[in-house]
Amino acid sequence: MKSAKSKQRLNEMRTPARSKQNLVTEKDPVHVYCRLRPMQRDCDACVKIISPTTILMSPPATAISYRNEGAKTMKYTFKEVFPPEANQQEVFDKVALPLVEGLIKGKNGLLFTYGVTGSGKTFTMTGEQQNCGILPRCLNVIFKTINEVQAHKYVFKPDRMNMFDVQTEVEAMLERQQELHKFKTGKKNNSNPDLAMSDSDLTKIEGINEDNQYAVFVTYVEIYNNSVFDLLEDGPPLSKNLPVKIIREDAAHNMYVHGVTEVEIKSAEEAFDAFYLGLKRKRMAHTTLNAESSRSHSVFTIRLVQAPVDEMGEAVIQNKKFLSISQLSLVDLAGSERTNRTKNTGQRLREAGNINKSLMTLRTCMEALRENQINGTNNMVPYRESKITHLFKNFFEGEGQVRMIVCANPRAEDYDETLQVMRFAEMAAEVEVAKPQITDVAATIGLMSGRRKANRLFTTARENIIRPEAKDLELDLGLVYSLGPDFPSLDLNSSQASHIIKELMAHLEMRISRRETLKRSKAIKDERLRSALLELEKDSLEVRSENASLRGQLAAAERRVKALEERLTATETASLTHQRKLTEMTEYTSAIKRELQEKELLLSQNKLDKEKQKKILERRYHHKMAAEHEKAKEIHSEKERLRNAIEEKENRLRIIAEALDRGDNKDVISRQTGDMGAQTSVRDFTPGSTPRALPAHLLTPFSSVPQTRESKDTPASSRRGVAVANPRHRRSLSADGRGWVEHAPNKLVPMGTVMKPSMANSKFVNKLTNVKDIANTKTSKYCLISQEQDTDGELETKLYKGDVVPTCGGGAQVIFNDVEMLKQFSPTRESNHSHRRSGSNCARHSGKRRDTGCSPPQTPSNTSKKQRVDDD
Repeated sequence: MKSAKSKQRLNEMRTPARSKQNLVTEKDPVHVYCRLRPMQRDCDACVKIISPTTILMSPPATAISYRNEGAKTMKYTFKEVFPPEANQQEVFDKVALPLVEGLIKGKNGLLFTYGVTGSGKTFTMTGEQQNCGILPRCLNVIFKTINEVQAHKYVFKPDRMNMFDVQTEVEAMLERQQELHKFKTGKKNNSNPDLAMSDSDLTKIEGINEDNQYAVFVTYVEIYNNSVFDLLEDGPPLSKNLPVKIIREDAAHNMYVHGVTEVEIKSAEEAFDAFYLGLKRKRMAHTTLNAESSRSHSVFTIRLVQAPVDEMGEAVIQNKKFLSISQLSLVDLAGSERTNRTKNTGQRLREAGNINKSLMTLRTCMEALRENQINGTNNMVPYRESKITHLFKNFFEGEGQVRMIVCANPRAEDYDETLQVMRFAEMAAEVEVAKPQITDVAATIGLMSGRRKANRLFTTARENIIRPEAKDLELDLGLVYSLGPDFPSLDLNSSQASHIIKELMAHLEMRISRRETLKRSKAIKDERLRSALLELEKDSLEVRSENASLRGQLAAAERRVKALEERLTATETASLTHQRKLTEMTEYTSAIKRELQEKELLLSQNKLDKEKQKKILERRYHHKMAAEHEKAKEIHSEKERLRNAIEEKENRLRIIAEALDRGDNKDVISRQTGDMGAQTSVRDFTPGSTPRALPAHLLTPFSSVPQTRESKDTPASSRRGVAVANPRHRRSLSADGRGWVEHAPNKLVPMGTVMKPSMANSKFVNKLTNVKDIANTKTSKYCLISQEQDTDGELETKLYKGDVVPTCGGGAQVIFNDVEMLKQFSPTRESNHSHRRSGSNCARHSGKRRDTGCSPPQTPSNTSKKQRVDDD
């Protein structure tokens, strides 16, 4: 559609660069059609048809254009103008049927319906009962055409990246058994069964490639408030809370909706079920100008996948490189509307603003494309400003067929909006799109046409040849598989030998003629192949040169992208570092605040605990003072008792000494002395008291007078004195009341003497196997006990003592700082000569020493040896 002035202006503005570009790549303009809606009531119309391709617009007196420009009429030219009485079939045949034919042949197509709200766009695209529109008719014609050459379900499977994978028949059968179809509803649940037309009303497209297998996939999306939603996604049928999808670019630089649900369709009824499922989710609303106004742009895409069969004409070639994918997108744009007419508010106002913004972006992209094509420039086209233009970017910059139906309402109230629509249509008609190039994939890999038909004929002949009536069957298999039937049987011994020879000659002549025919056919095919190879070589040279230039551009772009990526990486690293520091500082501040609060709580708790402890200590102090007073009284009474007992004992000892001097009976004296010692030991030594030391002359069991002959002849057993027992066990320095660990061997000879240390709160171990025996809070001292014989053969016990000190790693170490040595002498052994001469044999000798460099002198009051040893 172009006016006369616009055509003249376009020819004047063409440049040599644009003419040269047209010679390289053939382009077709966008075909724009106009359809007028019938008038709903008798009133003045502002649009009139003056020819099959031209309309005349006259502004009414109420229009804004009338006040600005006066009663100026405008003419607009289209590819074709459909009057109000035009039916749906006529519109489909003129506009959509060529796009369906291109879809079958492997071409991409795009069809828009554009206009003011209430102008009949949805009616033209969808239709109504028993008067279906473009979309249902496209589906009916497609399935009528490819019904006999459809592939089985799941032979072609979407790979979620806008491409398809090819599966074998076995894999497809497993898929069909495991997965149910998502839209399996049946005819009785069909929302509108009148859209499925009868076969007599359909137009079948001729010239389909019977050596290919076809599969149809459909998607249905809407663009609402500049966001893309999948209308066929799994979920409740009436649910409109759908996730937002994003638009991406595939490997072939085609735009597609990522993650969209792509449904494989095997009949027109299944396609209608999918379409009506999405139609229920589509956002519609009531406005002042339209009872059912579309609040979003809807895009119904039909993708046709075709692949050649193998040389036997049976299965699809298992190589996705040989796939041919074509698509037809049917777009029902939302109508443009003015707020002062619709009086929209709130959500409806926001929807109208997004609709008008997306349509304005579409117009801006068309203007930029037209300027680039007319002036030969390469200015940026703002496709990304709107989802609808971003989705169909590859149609305007790539290959395909683009059609637009401008729907107009001729009433006077819509004149201003209709005028803007006509101006946009005039500008869009000047945009050109490159023609799609069709490539015969089967010819490129050396496959001949007619493979499937020849296979069917061969299969039929093979099935029928075993029947009895096969002799009368005449079947022409053509030049497909062999030179002819087998040789006839030869039996030259019979009387009909001449007849057999004639049959053989006829058979050989037929085979010779068939061979000559095959040779001629082969020569023709070789010549075609040679010419095709020459063309391919020519195209290869052009592609190589173009590829070299593109590689240079790609290298420059990659360098630029790499530099930007490095800057972006550095910026992200710095941002992450700052973010990490901020997080650390925030955590540190929070930790300090928590620690401060905990310390304040601890201080208050400690203060309370101290007050409680002070009260407890005060009570304990008072109780202890009272106990001390009572204990002092008990000690005083015990001292008095002990003093009386000692005086009584001294009196008895004096009596015994006098009896010994008089030479009385020793047995009686010994018995009395033993009884007295036992009584004294039992009576004098009470638990917790410290016994007093006896005089030295009382500890000596023999008299100090010189011995007589009778005394020398007396046995040693008769000369023994009274053994004095002392139950005290705190003479060792180890008995200091701390937590001790006694480490001693199993076979330790017991020492029942006063030298045996008694360690309170001690733990006795034979072998250190666990570190917890030493490394605990209750243990602070360590004692290692060993026994051996000295040079005189006497038993000697050594106590190696030390402090237990905890280590940093949680263990403990022992620092030895003292050694005690204990000895016990036999009372029957004479220690030296001087003792034997003096006759002063000890009843029992025990030694305990701590080395200090010298030994203390012996005193007559104590005949036992005592030594102390200090080892640090």
